Amino acid sequence: MADDPTHRDPAAGRVVLVTGAGSGIGRATAGRLAADGWRLALLGRTRATLEATAAALPESASPLILVADLADDEACRSAISRIVEHFGRLDAIVNNAGVAPQVQIGETDATLVRETLDRNLVGPIVLVATAWPELTARRGRVVNVSSMASLDPFRGFTAYAASKAGLDSLTRSIMAEADDTGVTAFTINPGIVETPLLRKLFDEATVPPSMALAPARIADEIAACLAGTCDDRAGRTHPVVPD
Repeated sequence: MADDPTHRDPAAGRVVLVTGAGSGIGRATAGRLAADGWRLALLGRTRATLEATAAALPESASPLILVADLADDEACRSAISRIVEHFGRLDAIVNNAGVAPQVQIGETDATLVRETLDRNLVGPIVLVATAWPELTARRGRVVNVSSMASLDPFRGFTAYAASKAGLDSLTRSIMAEADDTGVTAFTINPGIVETPLLRKLFDEATVPPSMALAPARIADEIAACLAGTCDDRAGRTHPVVPD
């Protein structure tokens, strides 16, 4: 019998969509999953940063770059269609992209809330809904990168915390409708992570690097969810904070 590389490596040939792949957790996750044998679709709003991520990946990852704003539901649907057309399949989604406006609750308005929800929650839901036939056909996996803010909100992040709490709920909803399809969903709730987004919000005097997790730590958690080594956490929140 001919040697089957898919039998040797469960990730070989499988395709994962990573959103927010241009930097931070998304870039670290792309690198980790490529090393694990996944083929990658990289989605984000800025082509240059996505290309920088892709350039650091092995050719075997076959990265597909998708420039899209998750607030645009048609762009979300188109991204899923392009992935399936390009690779012929989609096995997993990592909903990592997000925005984190820092506004005190008394100054938070409806426009800011809607914009935050569109990118952090509505977009991920549209991606999963559009990909549902692929996910159910392939016993797919979804990893939602939420935040400790959904469990213990930070001051000044009302819209962000609400959107991440909704992302936690998305994981539970996926599990409620998975039935016997084999689709499995996870939530990861990181604390402070050393990313460009963090440094747009806080300087090192306010949040020292020693207080922050490395993006690779979250990438490892995501990889474990996709590899099936922590299925006992399916459907539940999973805080990840510095030791």
